[in-house]
Amino acid sequence: MTEIHVINLDRSVERLEIFRQRNAHLKNVHRYPGIDGRTLNRDRLIEENIIAPDLDYTAGSLGCALSHVALWKEAADRNECMTVAEDDAIFSHHFESHMRSLLSNVRTDWDFILWSASLPCYAWLDALPGGTGARLQFFTGEVMTHIDEFQGAETEPALLRARHLLGLQCYSISPKGARALLDWCLPIRPMLIDFTGFGLRLNNTGIDCITNGLMPSLKAYTCLPPLAITDDRPEDSVRVNT
Repeated sequence: MTEIHVINLDRSVERLEIFRQRNAHLKNVHRYPGIDGRTLNRDRLIEENIIAPDLDYTAGSLGCALSHVALWKEAADRNECMTVAEDDAIFSHHFESHMRSLLSNVRTDWDFILWSASLPCYAWLDALPGGTGARLQFFTGEVMTHIDEFQGAETEPALLRARHLLGLQCYSISPKGARALLDWCLPIRPMLIDFTGFGLRLNNTGIDCITNGLMPSLKAYTCLPPLAITDDRPEDSVRVNT
């Protein structure tokens, strides 16, 4: 579980170097070669029932989606929990110790834990019994100009039960969760996802959109305060919209 699989495109050498510099405190990082959406043969993916013929993902979104899917398959095949990050993630210096502590206290049948926050964005939580939800909103503020303060901050993070989550910059997934997401997401297809109880309907434009069609059925959690944030530069991102 302590190994972090970092998705990084082969052409994004500089991004990987920046990741390593910013996160030099992480002890066990494994680079996973991200799938470059520019090189994909969509006709073949349709034949293999990986995507639907009418899927309108950009090349970057499709490459990103298939990179995550490949790691879910690995987690399922190995029957091991896995921690995944994208190469723009910036980790707290206390990430590994907090992760171990939180995992030791969460229900053993968890499926998915989001450690990061995509700024600005939301998380939709299970707040009270009976389906009462709450929306948690993140504001960018000046955190990206105070990265050292974020990384060194002494916090007391907690895991909150989540109903919907956006952004997959850093998360852990169990084998059970990986199998459930693979069954739900493949073939990747156009759909509208209703955030029941929150008055929101989301069009599927990326892998973190389609996962929300299943997320309420998973034992999913989000970490607050987050233990990772993202430097959302578009250049050579695995999610770049080209």
